[in-house]
Amino acid sequence: MGLDYRVRCCPEGLVTDRRRRIKVLDCTIRDGGICNNWRFDRAWVKRSFEALQAAGVDYMEIGYRTREGAFDRAKVGEWRFLEEEVLAEVTAANNNTMKIAAMLDVGRVDPSDIKRRGETVVNTIRIATYAHQLKEARRLLDKALEEGYETFMNVMAVSTLEPAEVDAFLDELRDSGVHNVAIVDSFGALFPYHVGHLVRVYQNRLGEKIKVGIHTHNNQQQAFANTITAIDEGVDFVDATIHGIGRGAGNCPLELLLFYLDNPRYDVRPLLELVDEYATLRDELRWGYHLPYAITGFYNVHPRSGIQRMMSDDRYNCREMYESLAGRFGERGGGD
Repeated sequence: MGLDYRVRCCPEGLVTDRRRRIKVLDCTIRDGGICNNWRFDRAWVKRSFEALQAAGVDYMEIGYRTREGAFDRAKVGEWRFLEEEVLAEVTAANNNTMKIAAMLDVGRVDPSDIKRRGETVVNTIRIATYAHQLKEARRLLDKALEEGYETFMNVMAVSTLEPAEVDAFLDELRDSGVHNVAIVDSFGALFPYHVGHLVRVYQNRLGEKIKVGIHTHNNQQQAFANTITAIDEGVDFVDATIHGIGRGAGNCPLELLLFYLDNPRYDVRPLLELVDEYATLRDELRWGYHLPYAITGFYNVHPRSGIQRMMSDDRYNCREMYESLAGRFGERGGGD
């Protein structure tokens, strides 16, 4: 056995070849849009689309299908509503090598809002739901399947559920017809040992016909590590974003993921031309690892309190925040 071409102190073949069958789903505009209310201009999204396609990325989740009236259109950008003429303009250079995905939020969209498959450039539907909303999510899923879309189900905030609740929603999805199910670490609470366990649970409960993947958040600087663990455990797809842009602490950075996959199917170079431009948004939009997000991740709560502190003009007090949450959970918070 020879040496790793890059890290010469280790033998080649040390890393499992499972990474070579992974599909990569980019959610830069959809998840990153949470940072700026989806106010990316069309030229920006078109350049991102072209770079992702040139990089060989398998899916681009470009925004949301949303029921009219669910948001004030004056307060959100066009990637929250995905009008067809806008999609056609941005994806005009599509050579059918990259699939275009739209996300549906349960409670903010109706089955009637799902267009006929031939009437849109979107060919993949992702449904975001909480476990208690699964009945409504199934109605959206049934409509998407009827129209011929590839489908994903993202059951959010899995870290807040009891094991029996996880088993219950997986059992319901097993015979639903859905093609893909993601482990979604909405609060950035998971560590790699949690991810390894969940991958095995999802695969065992869902069976071989449904593909399993992961969507991570970086509250505790674990998004990339958790994604690697999921890959090594045998997931089929992974989510990532350019430069890790995403709500609060952000997501797994796409460029790091492609480095790790080291797959000739992917070419990271087109993305590297965009990273500096996304980095210019970082100070303005304030995504990425910051201690308030780490604290909410550690205590497995929604990052909204961290976001409020980060976007406040006042200097945030991390110890006060930590001790407040520690007190809520009955842990020590007042002593040294």
